[in-house]
Amino acid sequence: MKHLNKFSLALFGCIILVLSSVAAFPGIKTYLPDYSGQYVYYRDYSFEYEVYIGFLYYDEGTYAMRYYAPQYPGTSAVSRAGTGRSGIPKSIEILFTLNPDVDYTEMTGERFLNNISGTDTDIVNYMHDLVYELSARRRNLNDEIVSSTITSKEDFSQFGGNVIMEYSFDIPIFNLKQITSADGMPLFQIATTGALAFSEDPSFSQFKGFPAPLNDKQRSFTSKKKLPDTEIKYNAQKIKLDNQWMQAAENMYMLGNVALVVLSDFPASAASSGSKMMLDSFCRTFSLSSQDTYADWDSRKVTATKDKVAVEIRYYQPSENSVTRDFKIIKKNKSGDYSVMSLTVFDNAYKTNRSYFDAIVESF
Repeated sequence: MKHLNKFSLALFGCIILVLSSVAAFPGIKTYLPDYSGQYVYYRDYSFEYEVYIGFLYYDEGTYAMRYYAPQYPGTSAVSRAGTGRSGIPKSIEILFTLNPDVDYTEMTGERFLNNISGTDTDIVNYMHDLVYELSARRRNLNDEIVSSTITSKEDFSQFGGNVIMEYSFDIPIFNLKQITSADGMPLFQIATTGALAFSEDPSFSQFKGFPAPLNDKQRSFTSKKKLPDTEIKYNAQKIKLDNQWMQAAENMYMLGNVALVVLSDFPASAASSGSKMMLDSFCRTFSLSSQDTYADWDSRKVTATKDKVAVEIRYYQPSENSVTRDFKIIKKNKSGDYSVMSLTVFDNAYKTNRSYFDAIVESF
């Protein structure tokens, strides 16, 4: 299954996160540093039509931002609000540079990666304002290093005045999770995070949001077993499967073309930053989109203890019109090393066999 590549990328990305020490924007102190190719998208509810705003980190001096509207209201709309729906997709992507030698946001250059018109001026100015505003407001939190979820009450004119900004350590670039109005309505809300697989990976530029509802294609799988009944061992790890699964490698098992289990180990010697940061780094990378596959943060569930983190999240693959559900668990062993379990299953097969797949996860 293609998602095996995403799992490998997540492990590699976590190593980089722990060993790197680069902050995304000048003057911003981060608990988990970002690395090249990480990006984040938000659903922007300040428009009267569906809009996504994304930010991509290349290096400490080079970034990209993108506006995307699946149904832009047409050339007659010159303001951000717009009127009506023309059904015309619109994308504005800007590559820009910042001065890395100052402790504030100083834009030193920009290049448009697609054609724009004079009616796009308001949108471009709004994108510029977001870069300055979001970085400045995040920079003000330096005395509260974001190692958990925190909130800040702000006066933010672009979003109508008094708002609540919620931050979380596991979101790249600004650590921003969402902006809500004083009465709790979403104004700017995380949609997905990701990491480019290679320099020419177009995943950031091709993000088009999520269909509503987000449903997988029909699958014909029905488990012959009510519950898994055979204990499988891999080094210090144990998990229950059954004879429906085929062993594809020493640490890999496949359930036809429906599901995949991978067991991996991570040595403690590489966790030089401490176990909490290691677990938190995995929490972030377990939630990243990969090439042509987008993590739906609206479905994300995280449970964490001192020695364990579990992440459940759905992934949408537009080219295949498919949805998978990922369960990833990292646990610190008595030896100090880490064990990692990954179960990826097509979402339709999961929903029709929920108790069976839940039992596999719980057996780890």
